Amino acid sequence: MNTLSRTSLLLILSLLPSSLEVRAQSYSAVGVARASEGLIKTYDPTVRDVRFLVPAPRGTKTACNDDGGSTNGDWEAYYCGDKTILVSQRALSQIENRYGLEAIATVVAHEFAHARQHALTGFSSDIIRTQVLDELQADCIAGVYMRRATPIALSEKQIARSKEFLESIGDYSIFERDYHGTPGMRGAVFQFGYNKGSLNACLASNERNWRMILTGMDNVIDKGADTIDQVREKTPDLLDNLFERGSEFLNNH
Repeated sequence: MNTLSRTSLLLILSLLPSSLEVRAQSYSAVGVARASEGLIKTYDPTVRDVRFLVPAPRGTKTACNDDGGSTNGDWEAYYCGDKTILVSQRALSQIENRYGLEAIATVVAHEFAHARQHALTGFSSDIIRTQVLDELQADCIAGVYMRRATPIALSEKQIARSKEFLESIGDYSIFERDYHGTPGMRGAVFQFGYNKGSLNACLASNERNWRMILTGMDNVIDKGADTIDQVREKTPDLLDNLFERGSEFLNNH
């Protein structure tokens, strides 16, 4: 059995109901998280070198929390710039208990989407104040992962639960740097990514991404500036010719 088949089998098994629990999270939650990791890494070579810490106990250190390590917070799930994804024990348990196993897979897909952003283009929040564009793009990429990274056709109900989970954690903090997008925005871009099944559609591919678009705009602006300079250089000669022709016309009539 090849790696993809084993990982897919693990995902199927881990989605089955289970009453077994280990340190506040069930085997199924950990299984879904690990299976999602394996499927995404198989699909997307860009993120294969990302370290995935789940379930991360209190004190687990990354470059983003090297002062005291993980606090094991209820919502402690993030991608760090040292190519590490951390999901705390309590976050895993809380997400599973409140939203189900589909939400676990969605969180993993979203955080690996941040890893892809980091590797491909960097984050737009490094050049603009808000993180909302990065977060919405990550939701879109997560939709692509949920569609393309697994050979298992997810049901409409499972996708609806993933969408509902993202909608439930949307926010309206539009003036805050860590604004993630409204519930409607988050659900819509996830569904868009899933429906399209294309990283191009999310502006997250080597062929089409936001940095390439900005570079193209810069080129257009540069060409426009060059054209204006050329017009300015030629304008005096054009005016002189116009005046000469006008004078000749008046003298002859």
